[in-house]
Amino acid sequence: PSLGLSQIISWGALYYSIAVLGASMREELALSAAALFGAYSLSLLLSALAAPVAGRAIDRYGGRLVMSVGSVTAALALFAIAHAHSAITLYAAWSLAGIAMAMTLYDAAFATLSQHSGTSYRTALTALTLMGGLASTVFWPLSLKGLEWIGWRDTLSGFALLQIAICLPLH
Repeated sequence: PSLGLSQIISWGALYYSIAVLGASMREELALSAAALFGAYSLSLLLSALAAPVAGRAIDRYGGRLVMSVGSVTAALALFAIAHAHSAITLYAAWSLAGIAMAMTLYDAAFATLSQHSGTSYRTALTALTLMGGLASTVFWPLSLKGLEWIGWRDTLSGFALLQIAICLPLH
């Protein structure tokens, strides 16, 4: 359950929140949709490129350590995105988020799960996947309420705090 909760938070904050917060981010930063989602796409590309490195680190040092470092990296990335005031800083922040994705999302979680679940891996994998699937259900409305109540910057800063206060201890 704890790995599942961390997946909900990590997927929700790093992957799904931009769907709700993106329009406000574009407006305030005076960016086109292509520029904003280019930064996000860069994060996905960097996540894919960093995944093999994260996998080797999990094999060598263990998933708990790698995912813990990933939680801290995710918090720093989300905080940096929340405080970006130009396209360059936004791209740099989303680049860091891509590295965090490689250390916190399914690839890292599945590898970590295999280290700890033994013969019950298939059952644990199914449960983890189902829990992770709740991320959009939780974070789209949470992002929307955050946007309405405190704005996109403070919402992302709050998501950064979730990485430190909840995900880091769970990992």
